[in-house]
Amino acid sequence: MNDKKRVSIKYQYYQLCTFDGDEYTENLYDLVEWLGRVGKLSLEDKVHEVSGIEGRLENAKPVLNDTLYALNFMRLDILSNTYILEKGSEARHVDLDENEYIGRNTVVLYDPKYSVVMVQCNRGSYGVSGLESYINSFNDGMDLCYFRPIYNEITEQHLMEGHALKIDVRFANTRQFNPGKSRFFNKVIDACNQLQCYTAHIECGLGYNRGDELEKETIVEVVNEARNPINKEAISSARITLSDDQKSSVFDLFNNIYSDKIDFVIPARGELSFSYMTSQMISKYDEKGSKVKIYSILRE
Repeated sequence: MNDKKRVSIKYQYYQLCTFDGDEYTENLYDLVEWLGRVGKLSLEDKVHEVSGIEGRLENAKPVLNDTLYALNFMRLDILSNTYILEKGSEARHVDLDENEYIGRNTVVLYDPKYSVVMVQCNRGSYGVSGLESYINSFNDGMDLCYFRPIYNEITEQHLMEGHALKIDVRFANTRQFNPGKSRFFNKVIDACNQLQCYTAHIECGLGYNRGDELEKETIVEVVNEARNPINKEAISSARITLSDDQKSSVFDLFNNIYSDKIDFVIPARGELSFSYMTSQMISKYDEKGSKVKIYSILRE
């Protein structure tokens, strides 16, 4: 029996910035100062309920010679849908005592140089809006923060240098779409008009044909017209898969937040611990090039 399990987790990157009244700014928020205040509190005093969600900062520590910080946020859940069973016995529900909760964590890596956060995507735990609300719940009368997405924009140069493997476009309303100079889109809209449809989903790819790519000039035209502001209401989503000969990545043409994926190997029935996750996040961010790319985007 295989006693190891592989778990793949996605991470997204944001920059912590402040508000000026009701206005969003690009002024950096100091999470180190926040940690200095909140970190001194007891576990119980760290628990805050915001918008019906209860949670706390479980632990935080400086890492990589104090150049980064690792934070472990824990959402406290009173709804337990967890069961324990053996193959030959009935399932037993995990009941919670009055003072017990199901903990669902979100691990964050913080780089104070540009106030960058690498946030674990964990369904059922704190998302970005939940983290933002929790942090600001300790900031009464002080600067409030927001998570400003760091976008990895796809330029025409990226399209020309990479290899397009798949394009996926969903139309919310084909009658509102202006195909412009795209010969491909003109033919698609003609076909939709013949069918008299309003919605459509177009997915074009290479399947398992390795070494091939979609025609570059056509792809550039498709991307440009899909992102044309006049078509904002006509297209609900658009994604492209690009390869750089080493790996392929899927890019959202409208809202492509810079992201990473980490594959963890953990013992079956074992824990994906905070320390193990943190070490792999540091490796991805600091050693494997993500920090350099993030800094380059922020300097543009």
